[in-house]
Amino acid sequence: MATFYDILSSNLSNLLIGILITLICIALIFFFISSWHKNRAFTSLSYIIGVLLFLTLSYHTIIICYAISFKNYGDELENLVNEYVQTFSNKSENIILSNDDLQTIIERLSGQFPLIGVCANLTKSCGHTALNIAESMNDEMQSFMNEYIIKHLLWSLLFIIVGAFSIIKTMEKGRGYGGLKMYTRPEEQF
Repeated sequence: MATFYDILSSNLSNLLIGILITLICIALIFFFISSWHKNRAFTSLSYIIGVLLFLTLSYHTIIICYAISFKNYGDELENLVNEYVQTFSNKSENIILSNDDLQTIIERLSGQFPLIGVCANLTKSCGHTALNIAESMNDEMQSFMNEYIIKHLLWSLLFIIVGAFSIIKTMEKGRGYGGLKMYTRPEEQF
């Protein structure tokens, strides 16, 4: 039960870190666009696209933060699986665990790790013995989370590219705010 509270307490920090990362990304996008297109100005549509981009990126960065946090519980997952396997009194270390045994282990883990349902690939651990099932399940969870993180990073990159392109397309020409302009007096022009 302590792990459940650890995950809940880390949720708030993951949420805040994800939002902070997104704010920094959006600020950098607007900074780079304004510095590259100094003779153009943002319109209200540009800012609306920026808000939509913020919401989309927030979703993905928060999920990435949660996945990274969840990966850190791999050792504890192994320890719990080893404890659960030991409760099967009629199982020796060399007997292959059945699908029912695996399902029982996953159901018990769900109480400690509410996010374990996301790792549906843990059932691929079929065919393992009581001796190596914990390591196998941890490896599957780590692999699944790595794929999950990469998938959300690629989606984030796609949204950043499309969002930046859309912001550039909605900018007005000729009203740029970028850079300092040096003004001279009319008599100094000659």
